[in-house]
Amino acid sequence: MTKLRNCLLVTCGIGALAASPAFAAQTVPEQAQAQDPNAAVAPLPAQASDVPDGEAIVVTAQKRTQLLIDVPQSITVVSGSTLEAQHATNFQDYLKLVPGLQLNQSDPGEGRLIVRGINAGGVAAVVSVYVDETPYGSSSGLVNGGVLAADFDTFDLARIEVLRGPQGTLYGASSLGGVLRFVTNAPSTARVSVRGRVGLETVAGGDLGYNANLAVNIPLSKTLAFRASGSYRKDGGFIDSIGTVGGSPPFAPIGPSRIAKNINGDKVYGGRASLLFKPSDAASFRLTAIAQNLEANAPTLVEADPVTLKPLHGLSQSQFAPQFSNLKYRIYNGTGAFNLGFGTLTTSTSFAKQNQTRREDF
Repeated sequence: MTKLRNCLLVTCGIGALAASPAFAAQTVPEQAQAQDPNAAVAPLPAQASDVPDGEAIVVTAQKRTQLLIDVPQSITVVSGSTLEAQHATNFQDYLKLVPGLQLNQSDPGEGRLIVRGINAGGVAAVVSVYVDETPYGSSSGLVNGGVLAADFDTFDLARIEVLRGPQGTLYGASSLGGVLRFVTNAPSTARVSVRGRVGLETVAGGDLGYNANLAVNIPLSKTLAFRASGSYRKDGGFIDSIGTVGGSPPFAPIGPSRIAKNINGDKVYGGRASLLFKPSDAASFRLTAIAQNLEANAPTLVEADPVTLKPLHGLSQSQFAPQFSNLKYRIYNGTGAFNLGFGTLTTSTSFAKQNQTRREDF
């Protein structure tokens, strides 16, 4: 089942201003349903018609810059322009653009990515998530890496690449299913640029939502440039906690339950900063810091009949204690690239951290 969100977006930059309506659907999984049976149905990947005229689809799936048509791998690319045109800010928005990519998720940031139907069923990740040259997430099944796939905001991204696995150790962190890679826009020494976007949305039977984004690129010299972007998004809730609904022991609620409206709202905010030093065409150095917080008030789940899978009381839960899930992403990376003539030497050093605090009503 879905909830329709009516969105109004306004995007502006130096010398440009545009406004356009957009529509997005928010999937509402049911507690008794393992996954949406229609999740595997997806349209064809981005083709030349999905990007502006003259824009080449470039990928780095083989550790070098190539046109998509020249890469002998099973890969899908969603360009930054496509993400922005469709206001696709998270997994739920753009996974429909990638054939064979599925998502099981009830809270923002608490998702399991599945490629080609390969699912180990445990808490170890079978799909690796990369941000530029950094593999992000757990390398062990002991800290729930499989169900905490990093869902970074897509504003000011160059593209998203999805490779079908299995992958090796050099690129892909030995993932069985494949790799989903976020490629951020690098700083540019060409010119100053400023771009912003604001949006407002209404949710049928729910709260108001809104978002704001800003990106700035500043050349500091002919060899030095700085780029920063920030984003804030509030998604309105639409699921209610209806209180005690009865039942016979041992399933009868004990004590009063919490009655509240629109309990599944969430906030996502953070930013990226990057400094590029390019002393010559043969060498470049880039320092990047990324921070993002995801704060969800309650899971996007409704109580359903275990046999028919139909909602018991509409879009509602019987919540006895307030629930929440707070996730924090942090990445610090230094990358150097050196042209040796016969090839390019790339070195990447990263420190990444992911923290989660949550309360769940069982």
